[in-house]
Amino acid sequence: MKKYIGLLLMLFSLEATAQLHMKANLQTNHLWRGIEVADGLVITGDVNYSLCNGLFNLGFWGGTNTQGTYKEFNNHISFQYKGFSLALWDTYNFSTGATYNNKEFFNYKAHSTGRFLDAILNYYCGERFPLLISWSTIVFGRDRNKENTANKYSTFCYLEYPIYTKSRWHADAGIGGAFALNKAGSKTNFYGNTNGIVHVLLKVTFDWTLAKHTMPIHACMVWNPQADRAFFQLGIQLFNL
Repeated sequence: MKKYIGLLLMLFSLEATAQLHMKANLQTNHLWRGIEVADGLVITGDVNYSLCNGLFNLGFWGGTNTQGTYKEFNNHISFQYKGFSLALWDTYNFSTGATYNNKEFFNYKAHSTGRFLDAILNYYCGERFPLLISWSTIVFGRDRNKENTANKYSTFCYLEYPIYTKSRWHADAGIGGAFALNKAGSKTNFYGNTNGIVHVLLKVTFDWTLAKHTMPIHACMVWNPQADRAFFQLGIQLFNL
């Protein structure tokens, strides 16, 4: 009987510290690691549930554009402790015109799935030295070699640092490079045709307040030296509940 009471108390304590969150953003395109995933007006949203005062988090992320040509639905789970966080993103982009399998959401077969699993390890150094260090490796899915016999394990390494903070203004700069852990006779990876810098970021944010509700507005510039491309994005966070 005591065991059951203890289990109930533990479940109650978890529930007492659990929180449900929801947010949405509106932006002029969708940029991700040096890639313009979608153009046109894009709305993205996230619904997540945190446990143990934010130690664990699980949720769903989605995005679409006004043309209806971009559609994405992801599952994610993460663990955070002090400056460290470990996350797994199950990403499924089922946009029209995709060159991979975009019609089977529950297909988890390595040779034919249209999704990919992204394992992300982050470390935030702290307020005295607010550097974000990130290592991400695609551990499963549509990141295969030419023969479709093995995973490339494409990896994205990223550094980001706030270069300006004053009142409601913020500016951040970042740089990221990509390579494949399993080269399999080729230098190609998920992000480009060879190893190198694929993401250089400069992002300026203003915390706009409307009726006591903060709605950050940002301008984001991204350069991809490896692909010889550059992108500009304007966006606003509609709400964060």
